[in-house]
Amino acid sequence: MATLRKRTLPSGKVAWLAAYLDNNGKRRFKQFERRREADTFLTRVKAEVVAGTHVPERQASTVDDAYVLLIAALKADQAAGATLHNYRVYYGGHVKPFLGSRLLPKLHPADVGFWLERLKEQGRTDDTCRRARIVLGAIFDEAIRRRLAYTNPVRSLRSRRKTRRAVILEVEETVRIPERDAVRSMLAAAADTEALFLIARERDGKGTRILDVQRVPAEHPIRAARAFRAQYPDVEVETFRPTPWLRPLLATMAFAGLRIGEARGLSWTNVEPEHLQVREGVDRYNVLATVKTAAALRGVPIGPQLVTILANWRARTVGEGGLVFASELGTPIGYPNIVNRQLRPLQATLGIVAADGSPRWTAHSFRHFAVSLWIDEGAKIGQVSEWAGHESPEFTQRVYGHLFKAGRMDRRAATAGELSVLGAIEPATPTQHGNDNALESSSSATV
Repeated sequence: MATLRKRTLPSGKVAWLAAYLDNNGKRRFKQFERRREADTFLTRVKAEVVAGTHVPERQASTVDDAYVLLIAALKADQAAGATLHNYRVYYGGHVKPFLGSRLLPKLHPADVGFWLERLKEQGRTDDTCRRARIVLGAIFDEAIRRRLAYTNPVRSLRSRRKTRRAVILEVEETVRIPERDAVRSMLAAAADTEALFLIARERDGKGTRILDVQRVPAEHPIRAARAFRAQYPDVEVETFRPTPWLRPLLATMAFAGLRIGEARGLSWTNVEPEHLQVREGVDRYNVLATVKTAAALRGVPIGPQLVTILANWRARTVGEGGLVFASELGTPIGYPNIVNRQLRPLQATLGIVAADGSPRWTAHSFRHFAVSLWIDEGAKIGQVSEWAGHESPEFTQRVYGHLFKAGRMDRRAATAGELSVLGAIEPATPTQHGNDNALESSSSATV
């Protein structure tokens, strides 16, 4: 039974003492300065006790406490190192400074909304706010599992309806797809492994500006670099030579839609004549492990162009097993090596840069490109969702729904997409195995 009585304190002040029985039948008390506050408290507490969701404030845990429990649970479930890293970064930088000391039962959907608004006011991007919100939601989910909370204010918060213009801008920003000409140019330049590219950059307050790009033979790289630096003594000079694995790696992402980690973890045992079997990936710590989700375990159809590109690349590699794209030691190629030493200067040599001199396209942009090819050539939403390893067709529709058209399906979508970029089928190398000519002939018949 809940009661409310008036008390006169030794100081002479009047206070209101609210008393009630919690879910376990224990008598609880809370004192207020005003009767209205006490009445409001008792009304809320009685409803929570009836619903079985009441947590006494003295027993309530903070957001910090629940975060520690979440990390422990993730470690017990053998979560990937990259996942733990992301949770630590977004919690420490965007959740803890604002909400870490708050009691879980005291945090309401409106508080979450005010917190997100403060993040945006302080310059956080929409993507950062979204990720921080995911972390806070996961913290409350863990707290509910441990009966430290009974509601998740993050899930209860309704997003403000966006204007049509805001939706369009969000789609344009999150799903930026390279042009076919740009992908064609990058694949062609990546094949020029016998050349050395010299890049002169000038830095200012707005970024970098490319002054000159020269292509020279790679026989004497040091001599060529010295001569180029003599022409531009006061600016930054960078040398770039495409590695042999760059073109097949980019082609795999652009035509099979693999994530960069999945491409780095692809093994030759999972390369089949008409499909790639995605089973493993490499995380930010260069650790090879099973892909993170069940949906990512999939088979992706590939056309004859990519089949031949990979066959030619396999003919140049040593050994039958192992990774498709491996370092000289047989370990996965590092992410910074791909992005900073290859993909970024590759775009600089072609002038595919933004106004501040940064590269226009990331490694993930090639995955968007592959999905757009499948859709343009008539693949159905269920097929695209499965090939891309999305969690559900609803997710595919939400991200790529504006690209869908009726048309052809199955392997023809992958084949037609490749041909629209590369044209004729790439000839087999002389060092290829004896059955490669037969592969090329069968590929031509397929086209």
